[in-house]
Amino acid sequence: MKIFISIASYQDALLPVTINSAYTQAKFKDNVFFGVIDQSKMKLDFSKSNIANQISYLHIDPADARGPCWARAMAQTLMNDESYFLQIDSHTVFEKDWDEYLLNYLKIIKKNHNKPVISAYPRGFEVVDMEKRHFRKLQENDDSTHVMVLDQDRVFKDGYFSMQKGIPTGSKEIYKGFLLSAGFIFSERNYVEEVPYDPHLYFEGEETTLALRTFTNGYDIFHIPKTPLFHCYVSETDQFKRPLHWHADEEKDRKLKWDVFHKKSKSRINNIIEGKLSGAYGLGSERTIEDYRDISGIDIRNKQIVEEDSAFTFKKHLNDNWTNAKKKGSIFDVFK
Repeated sequence: MKIFISIASYQDALLPVTINSAYTQAKFKDNVFFGVIDQSKMKLDFSKSNIANQISYLHIDPADARGPCWARAMAQTLMNDESYFLQIDSHTVFEKDWDEYLLNYLKIIKKNHNKPVISAYPRGFEVVDMEKRHFRKLQENDDSTHVMVLDQDRVFKDGYFSMQKGIPTGSKEIYKGFLLSAGFIFSERNYVEEVPYDPHLYFEGEETTLALRTFTNGYDIFHIPKTPLFHCYVSETDQFKRPLHWHADEEKDRKLKWDVFHKKSKSRINNIIEGKLSGAYGLGSERTIEDYRDISGIDIRNKQIVEEDSAFTFKKHLNDNWTNAKKKGSIFDVFK
C-alpha cells in the first residue's frame, strides 16, 4: 500500500511545507515515500527528520535545471517498490487522511476500469503569513467534483497547445474526463512504467501530450469530488515569491537558455501528436487519437473543436455513467 509522491521543485520556498503537509496529514504515514528533485540554491537536510528513511532527495543547482518535465521525469526514477504513484507540485497542502481518501476512490473506480488515473486541478490556497506558516484555503466549502475543460479563449494559441481550466460541477459524482493536471496525478505504479514522463518536453504542451499518451495507452482519466489537496496558483505576493525557470533573472548563470528547451519541445510535441514519435514517449497502441477526438470533442491534429459541449463545458458528459467500461473486442465508446 506504499505511495510514492513525486515532487519536482524549482526555487520554491513552499517545498518543505508541501512535504510536511503530505506526511503529517497522511493516515498511513509509514507508507508514504517521497521522490524530490529540488532545483534550488540551498540544499535541504532531512537527516534528522521523521522521514529520513522515507525520502529520496536530489539537489540540483538552478543553473543546471532544464525545465519542469525534465525534473518530473527524473523524480520518477527515484521510485522503488511503491504500489501507487502520486505526482504533485511543490506548492501543495493536504487534507487530513488524504491517502486513505484517494486509495478508496481508486478502489471504487477499479471495480469497473482496470487502468484508472485520478486527476484534476486542485482547489487553491494562498499564503497569508509565510513566516508563521499561515495559509488560507480557497473554495474550502466546495466539495463538489471539479472537471477539466479547455479555455475557450485560448484554444490552439501556440500550435497544438491550448490552455486548460478546472470548473466545479456542483455534483459529488465521479466523472470520466479527457484532460489531466500535472499538479495532481494519482494512479498505480504500472502507469509510470507504461506512460513515463517525457524528459525532452519543456512546459507548454506537457498536460496535452500526457493526456493523449495516457488515453491511447488504455488508461481512463477520472475526476472525483473534494480532491483532498490544495494548490498555490500565485507565484508572487508580498508574502511569497516563487521564481520560474524562464524568468530573466534565472537565466544569467545558465549556459542553455529556456527558449532552447522550449523550441525543441514544440518540435517534439508536433511529432508526438502527428504520430511520428515511436516508443515509450509516443502515442500508445490501445486507442487512437481519433478515439480521443470522439470523447473529448477535440480534433487536435486538425486543430479544431468538433464538440463544444465536451471540450469547453463538459455538459455532454455530466449525465454519463462513469462505470461504462470497454467491452473486450468492441470498438471503444466511452460516452454513450
